[in-house]
Amino acid sequence: MNESQQPSRPIAPLWHTALILALLLGISVLNVFTHHLAETLTHQPAAQHRSHFIMYGATLIWEWALFALVCWGLRIRRTPLRQLLGVRRPGAVEVWTDVAIAAGFWLASLFALGAIGFLLRLVHLHPENIRGIVSQMAPASPGELALWIALSISAGFCEELIFRGYLQQQFTVLTRQVCLGIAISAVFFGLAHGYEGASGILLIVLYGSLFGILANLRRSLRAGIFAHAWHDSLSGLVLYFGSHLLHRIPH
Repeated sequence: MNESQQPSRPIAPLWHTALILALLLGISVLNVFTHHLAETLTHQPAAQHRSHFIMYGATLIWEWALFALVCWGLRIRRTPLRQLLGVRRPGAVEVWTDVAIAAGFWLASLFALGAIGFLLRLVHLHPENIRGIVSQMAPASPGELALWIALSISAGFCEELIFRGYLQQQFTVLTRQVCLGIAISAVFFGLAHGYEGASGILLIVLYGSLFGILANLRRSLRAGIFAHAWHDSLSGLVLYFGSHLLHRIPH
């Protein structure tokens, strides 16, 4: 991997990185607790009794607040944001190249995760539970769908910058190993999605590792941002239109 392209010193203070990790894990634990508490009290899936607009809006605020916190840590060490985003490749040809790479990466990763999901079922872990959780969070109206897509684009940018930019570069410097930087940031990416359960966390760790490898090979976050944003957007679109088609089928 591209060892020579990695920063030679921490990109933010260590206490700042510890604060970012504590917030990520704390919010993840809180989400797990509130999700289970709501289902226990109502005996219904959590998303059935809370507004998707509130959920999406709160998530948008959280992502951009975390982004602002990352920028603050960079400013303390005078690390330019461009360093997290990676090599700048201007021009339409370069943009479309990253679009094509993102499309190929997304399709390949879907096949890889599908195969891993099959193996998980063989050992009696059930990644299909993830689909149930995601479907509960899926948009149910045109307004929710529009906000879901905005949230997906936001997640593509913010999460790639936080996990594959900030954390991956920081842990690469601290461990002096690119592979460890990718692995550690992927682990925290999975743990930040604790509400998806053990099998969900495992799949997300693997997915995050693939995004980390992509960022390292391209020396840029752009292709990963594209792939992340349209993966989340397409998930919402498929669930939204799929549920509406099912409701139109006569029983």
